[in-house]
Amino acid sequence: MSERPGQMADHASTTLDGDLQSWEESFRIAIDTIPGLAWFGSADGPVEFLNKQWCDYTGISMDDALGWGWTVTIHPDDMSGLQTQWQEALAQGAPGELEARVRRFDGEYRWFLFRYAPLRDSTGRVLKWYGSNTDIEARKRAEDALLASEQLIRGQVNALKSSLDALANESEPSLLVTHTLSTLTTQFGAHSASVWRRGLADNTIAIEFVFEDGRVVPNTAPRFAGLDLTLPMEDVWPWPDVFRSGKPSVIEDIRVVPPFALRDRLLPLGIITVLLLPLFAAGRLEGAIGLRFQRKRIFQPEQIELAQALANQAMLMIRLAELSAQGREAAVAGERNRIARDIHDTLAQGFTGIIIQLEAAEDASRRGLGLAAEQHVVTARNLARESLSEARRSLQALRPQSLEEGGITHALRALFDKLKDGMSLHGDFRVLGEPRALPSDWEENLFRIAQECLTNVLRHAHASNVNATISFAEEEVRLQFEDDGRGFDPAARSEGYGLLGMRERVGAMGGQMEVESSRGLGTTVSICLPLTIIPAAEPN
Repeated sequence: MSERPGQMADHASTTLDGDLQSWEESFRIAIDTIPGLAWFGSADGPVEFLNKQWCDYTGISMDDALGWGWTVTIHPDDMSGLQTQWQEALAQGAPGELEARVRRFDGEYRWFLFRYAPLRDSTGRVLKWYGSNTDIEARKRAEDALLASEQLIRGQVNALKSSLDALANESEPSLLVTHTLSTLTTQFGAHSASVWRRGLADNTIAIEFVFEDGRVVPNTAPRFAGLDLTLPMEDVWPWPDVFRSGKPSVIEDIRVVPPFALRDRLLPLGIITVLLLPLFAAGRLEGAIGLRFQRKRIFQPEQIELAQALANQAMLMIRLAELSAQGREAAVAGERNRIARDIHDTLAQGFTGIIIQLEAAEDASRRGLGLAAEQHVVTARNLARESLSEARRSLQALRPQSLEEGGITHALRALFDKLKDGMSLHGDFRVLGEPRALPSDWEENLFRIAQECLTNVLRHAHASNVNATISFAEEEVRLQFEDDGRGFDPAARSEGYGLLGMRERVGAMGGQMEVESSRGLGTTVSICLPLTIIPAAEPN
């Protein structure tokens, strides 16, 4: 007699179960040998098998990990989210993935990507769950570094723009100090700030003014009556560390550290943490800013780096205010223009390359290319440090480092290679004729002009190719940039600070500058400097 339908179904189910058991035995052997953390569990969730790699990685035996024992390896902060998502997957019978930190045998937690999927029978019933865990710690670190770098650069760009706007529009230099300190305290959520200056004749420090209640308060204000605002620098904690090393330092909690002068004034204000930032001018350590907080703060290196950059800007504004107070309007105007131009030529242009690298890192991260994203972040960090280093050199009225190392042709080649690093932009830099020594200010002007040209190509042109040439002839030197970008209409475009600054530099050297461009046909910038109007230059 033929089998009835019910008997056929029972037989099929028995056969499937037998086949599954046989397959799982083979699967256990195979899964133990693959290079990765793998597992499978029953239809309702408990784990029934973990491969050797999982046990070796966690240091937990399979017997201890079966069922729900494996959950002891999950970071406590990730456990709730993992349980919620896993229960949803069990209820829906749907494949998916999640991220959580898994404890290694030595106690270190690393990020893993959990991927899981159900095995179903012919009726759709879930028989087993199979999954794998992939180490994504490198990707997570790249993402964290990218986020930290983005916050640093965005903060620097915003503060830079704010300072440039103030330089362009504020006619009263003393108000520039207020503006910069307001930016610094707002950026970090600080309660207030104090500005300490080093004595000229003796080795002391003293409060010059504070920024409280949204305004600058001089040390002669009534709130300081009866307080000794001058301290011996070498003997007072924690100042020696700041002035000895020239590096920022943090007092995490002024309530629990050894007493120091003026602490009794800070405690009633609710101040807990103080971030001390050294102030430099012309290469000399001039003082420090004490950034005060009403809650305990711990700072990441990127945050301290940003705070120091803003403190450097504050020192620039303080110097401008001092020049103004001394009645040196002409010097103030010249220093103002130099500072604005140098900030533009160093930080602003450096940030363009940094932001492009960060955008490339974002794109690589979205596409799961963790190593490429990390490489772009490293490049962005290096560009940030180089830009800040050049900004400090400009504050000290020093020439760019690359000019000091090898002259104008070396500096231009290094600049060309650096700004194209990691980009899809193609190009070539050529030197024609016999290079000759130029006056140092001419070399710096040509270097800054080249910076602006390359920055404009990266930021505005959307070009695929850019070529640069410096040509030395008997009576002239020429610098030319050509790109195949989208171009613009020079007659219709209002020149920003970049082109205006380039024309001012060329005019100061007695040269001529031509800009040829049209929409869709790229741009050519040509600078010609007559060598007959200068005496023979001394080698650098």
